[in-house]
Amino acid sequence: MIKYPHTKKNAQRKNTLVYPGLTTVSLDRIITYMSYYYVLAYMGSECFRYYVQLDPDSADVLHDVLVSKYDLVQVCEVTKSEVDPDLVI
Repeated sequence: MIKYPHTKKNAQRKNTLVYPGLTTVSLDRIITYMSYYYVLAYMGSECFRYYVQLDPDSADVLHDVLVSKYDLVQVCEVTKSEVDPDLVI
């Protein structure tokens, strides 16, 4: 067995996330800096419409993912006054 100097077994604890890929963000950042986006996606004759609150980078990622799965996709920023509360997810 090779022994390394100045190394203790289990010296550093590995932090693992309960849900890999998700991180925590302060509530102030979410409420203050995130805009509303209108999401429209068609697959065949089915139409999906929603409003979501995202940061611009996440909206770009959402658009890229939806383009690969749906026939027609639109993700555009809207003002809060234009948002239909029944369609917010």
